[in-house]
Amino acid sequence: MWSTLRRLWHYFLLGFIATFVIYVFIRLDKDKILLGLLLGVVVGLVVSIGIFLLERRFPEHQAP
Repeated sequence: MWSTLRRLWHYFLLGFIATFVIYVFIRLDKDKILLGLLLGVVVGLVVSIGIFLLERRFPEHQAP
């Protein structure tokens, strides 16, 4: 269970960091950076949920 949670946490961070960095390079206003944080959290959650659902649907393709 902990390995699954750790893997999902990494997927969340990957989606969040990628989205936030791209957004900060586009917008450099304080309010817009906070919006970028919110968008990063949302994208990170979407990536985590998507990968979690794919792992449940195709269990024979386990990650190492």
